[in-house]
Amino acid sequence: MTVDDPDARATFDRKVQALEGLRIHAVDYWDIHNYGPDPARWDYGDWHHAVMGLQLSTDSGPVTLTWTSTFYPYGVEVFPEPIERHLLLGEYGPERIGPDGESRWTGFLNTPVLRTTTSWERLELGPAIRSTGEIVDAAHVVDVPTSLRLDFSTGPVWFVAGIPRYPSMEQVAIPGDEIIIVFSATKMRAMGYTDPTFVA
Repeated sequence: MTVDDPDARATFDRKVQALEGLRIHAVDYWDIHNYGPDPARWDYGDWHHAVMGLQLSTDSGPVTLTWTSTFYPYGVEVFPEPIERHLLLGEYGPERIGPDGESRWTGFLNTPVLRTTTSWERLELGPAIRSTGEIVDAAHVVDVPTSLRLDFSTGPVWFVAGIPRYPSMEQVAIPGDEIIIVFSATKMRAMGYTDPTFVA
């Protein structure tokens, strides 16, 4: 699918809406291979970091949330299948990093997803111009799904296609080819999401 495919948005929306009513029983975050001696960090309090995406174990089977280029690099997207189908695994490939035991997910597990909402960002691109002044691609706009919100009886959880900026990890580049899981409307607003219907 590309941004020119008239069915791309409808297909995307169907996959997101299919999450409604599902119960999440477990969550698995995935990161690039960790070559260091210490465990990869994923817990930053009111937000978590799953570089390669995450898998939700639901009563309907595994669901993957990761970043893709379906509409434009990079957006968040849902796939009703195991995350391994989206990763190049191997001895030095991506690996599961958590969560294990108690986490911010504890209050959401085994409860149904009540509602899903997507935040689309409109990007203005181009025109692309050669050094000679020749226009090789006209100016155009694309809509990219940068964040997905799941509502539970205990509150919302957001999934953002963005990259926390090292070393503070407080500033975030959006869109980006990593996944940030957010448990706080305050954090979402700090990341630039201002639509009250999406962050309330």
